[in-house]
Amino acid sequence: MMLMLLLSELTRLQVQLSATSDGLHVQAPTGVLTDELRQTMAEHRADLLRFARLPCIETIDGPGVLTGNRRAFGIIEFVAPERQERLRYTIDVRLTHDGLEQFYLPGTLWIAEQRGNE
Repeated sequence: MMLMLLLSELTRLQVQLSATSDGLHVQAPTGVLTDELRQTMAEHRADLLRFARLPCIETIDGPGVLTGNRRAFGIIEFVAPERQERLRYTIDVRLTHDGLEQFYLPGTLWIAEQRGNE
C-alpha cells in the first residue's frame, strides 16, 4: 500500500499516531487494525513516525491535513498493474490556508517537512 493511501486509511479509521521518546505510539479503536494493516504500518514505520511529528501533507496547492475521505478514480483496467494502486483512488485534503477540501492522486502528495525552528 502506498504511504498516502495508508495515512488516509488510518485517518479514516480514527487511528492516532504520536511521536514519543520511545518512538511511534499508535492508538486505535478496538478491532480496526487488521493483520494486513499492521504489516503495512510496520513497513512504513519511519514515515509514520515522521508524519506523527508533523501531521501535515504538502500538495501542489499548499499544506493541508488528511480528512480520511477518498473517491474511486475512474477506470483503471487499461493501466499497468504496477501503477493501478496509485490511480485507484483520490484522497481528500483540507487545505490549511483556506479550509477548502480538494481530492488529489496519492502520488502527488508528500509528508510536510519541518522548516527552520518549527
